[in-house]
Amino acid sequence: MSVDELEQRFTTMLQRLAEVYDGIGHSTGRPYLYFVYPPDKDQALRRWADEQMTDSDSLSYLHIDVLQITIESLRGQETRRAEHLNDPIKRDDAGKSIVRLWARQLEKQIGAYLAHPSRSGRPVVVLRGMAALYPLGNPTHLMEAIAEREPRDPHTNKVIPFVLLVPGTHPPQSSRTYDFLGLEDQRLSFYRGEEI
Repeated sequence: MSVDELEQRFTTMLQRLAEVYDGIGHSTGRPYLYFVYPPDKDQALRRWADEQMTDSDSLSYLHIDVLQITIESLRGQETRRAEHLNDPIKRDDAGKSIVRLWARQLEKQIGAYLAHPSRSGRPVVVLRGMAALYPLGNPTHLMEAIAEREPRDPHTNKVIPFVLLVPGTHPPQSSRTYDFLGLEDQRLSFYRGEEI
């Protein structure tokens, strides 16, 4: 995929957010927009998000770097985390527990943002740095945990759309699936969301 094609998809996503905000997620069950892009285009995606996903009268963007959440939420617990993850009996439960912790930290950031009275546009959460979830989790695990509590706009009580900037690839001749980080053993479906 060329940079021009990728940028056109990005522009289409922005138009969809602006024009169909309230309709996002009606057909899939959750207002999640997955923007899967080649992992080697991460810097371009970050730049576009910084430059084009800025607050306006109609939309207000909360950019969250998942990498920062993964680092900060486990700070000071590295030894304990390593012990649990290296224990063959506790490994699976420890990984799921850590992903749930990341989801709770993400929800706290969203809650603090929504409580801020100066926001003028309708809120959109933008998740980037999704590669930090690997190998303990993936975008599906994270969004399953978030969906349990459905963050809502306190002004309208409507569920807030999420844009997930996901490094990955599309397998040939398949629909509604992607390989997270381009890894075939990480083939996922778009969890209750739509792909742009």
